[in-house]
Amino acid sequence: MPKETFFNLQNDKRNLIISAAIEEFSKANYNSASINQICKRSDIPKGSFYQYFEDKLDLYVYIMKMAIEEKIRFFSAVITELHDQTLSEQIRFLFIKGLEFAKKYPQYAALGEQFLKENDEAAKAAVIQEGDRQSEALFIHMINNAKEKGEIDNKVDALALSLLLQSLNSAVNRYMLDKFGDISYEHAKEDVNRFVDSLLSIIFNGVRSKFD
Repeated sequence: MPKETFFNLQNDKRNLIISAAIEEFSKANYNSASINQICKRSDIPKGSFYQYFEDKLDLYVYIMKMAIEEKIRFFSAVITELHDQTLSEQIRFLFIKGLEFAKKYPQYAALGEQFLKENDEAAKAAVIQEGDRQSEALFIHMINNAKEKGEIDNKVDALALSLLLQSLNSAVNRYMLDKFGDISYEHAKEDVNRFVDSLLSIIFNGVRSKFD
């Protein structure tokens, strides 16, 4: 978390630092990202950087947290409009809405794509911990609503299912990155929809043969 001195800055100065950091972290992995470049773009001395943040990891996690929070707000607003749909339908629709999020917030989308390529395990773990915490609340809300509607068994552990659904999101993003080179949904809708439907079928219908 940034130091109090960062939040005491004028909005314009604070936003300039944030924009510079987003630009740097969306173009380079954590180890290659340069504090010097961030300071140069935001017109602050490097010494001032350490008055605002503990270190590069502190800034990195803060920037990624901002992107995660914006995406969760975006998806939370969508979910309120889908109350009558099944949980499976809601999850599938979130992938479609993910494209809208990428178009509305291209810099955050670029951050997410770069994060999928991240190879610094400590930096990844710090961000994943924050992302899981926020995603968990959204998914558990959706799961509990599905239980109230009698759509899924009340005995289903909400946290366990939430972890599966979070893994689903990561799996789809990794699939798109490995197969198409990016996480854009628009140019491969049919292929990605088929993959998503297969994963959702496994989660909600299982893998046991219907003849068993």
